[in-house]
Formats: sequence, C-alpha cells, structure tokens
Amino acid sequence: MIIAEQVAEALRLSRVIFVPGGTPPHKPASSVKAGPEDRFEMVEAAIRGNGKFYVDRVEIEAGRAMYSVETVPLIRERWERSGGEWFFITGADEVSNLLSWKEPDKLLEEAVMIAATRPGYDISNLGHLERELSNFDHIIPVECTRVDISATGIRRMLTEGRSVRYLVPEGAYEIIHDRGLYGVRREDERERQEGHLSGSKEA
Repeated sequence: MIIAEQVAEALRLSRVIFVPGGTPPHKPASSVKAGPEDRFEMVEAAIRGNGKFYVDRVEIEAGRAMYSVETVPLIRERWERSGGEWFFITGADEVSNLLSWKEPDKLLEEAVMIAATRPGYDISNLGHLERELSNFDHIIPVECTRVDISATGIRRMLTEGRSVRYLVPEGAYEIIHDRGLYGVRREDERERQEGHLSGSKEA
C-alpha cells in the first residue's frame, strides 16, 4: 500500500487498481494459504477510505491461472474511459526477473512498468533486460520508502505465530485472524481457549 501511494503521488495517477490473483500460475495450489475470495476481501478492506484505490476481480472471475500479459489488456478494457497511459506497478526485484515472465515485451507494449526501488537500489541490476527486451525503455524506476518486510516475510511470521499487527492494514489483519488464514488460530477459538484457561485459574 505504501508503494502504491508513493507511486501514485510521484506519477500523479488518478487511480490505482489492485488485482488479487485467482490461481497464481507460478505457485502450486497447495502453497496458497488464502483463497481467492479471502485475498479479494483483504485488499478491499485494506484500501477502504482511499479514493484513488480500487480492486478488480478479473483474475478471480477467470477461474484459472492467468499471466500479467493476459490480465493487463482485460483491465484496460474494463477501466479505460478516455485513453491515457497505463502503468504496471511492481517491485524492482520482480522486474529484474522479467525475462522469466510470459511474453514480457508484449506486456511492456500494454503498460509502462514501474520498478519500485528502495533508496540506494543499484539500477544496474536491471541492465541485463536492456539487452533482451526491445521495449526496455518502457521500464521506469521510481524510488520509494524502504520497507523491510515482504509478503513472504509476513506469511512466515503468521505461520510462526508472531504478530503482524501494524505491518498489514487493520482490515486485512482482522480478516486473517477472524478466518484463521495462513495457519493463524481463529479469533473465536483463541477466545474460547483463553476463557477456558481463565476459568481454570479461578476454580
């Protein structure tokens, strides 16, 4: 959310559209710890109150694995009103692996790719893409505030039973705990257990 807000400000974007994945093409189903509807509702809760942020169900509705090169044209078709330039926002580390994506040059024809970098990031890490991609000039680095936590790190903390409060938006935090996502003990189960322990102490 921080990156999306800072990129929107830097580029003066009128809106940012989040697209929760339905069936990620690069991950086995068994590794996904939250269902598509859970992910959609977490994003919906996280962006509530920000008038520039929207969420789209296009990949969830597809009911199959989708690649970014398929998703972007559909998003443009659903949201484009009066032309204008489109941007695909992701982290610089993801962009550095762009050659492993499906049809990366075609994707860059559909949208300018924003490589969100942390302060001090070595732009030469993207240099190998210039030799391989004819649309390399459609990749633009944008420096964002350094945030030393990743989605993978958040999930690891959850499976280890550690608190992620204030590391994720409050609405998403509540959904994770209410539904017992990512191995978290459900809130109602925790309350029952705590009530049982409390009763034991009083007896």
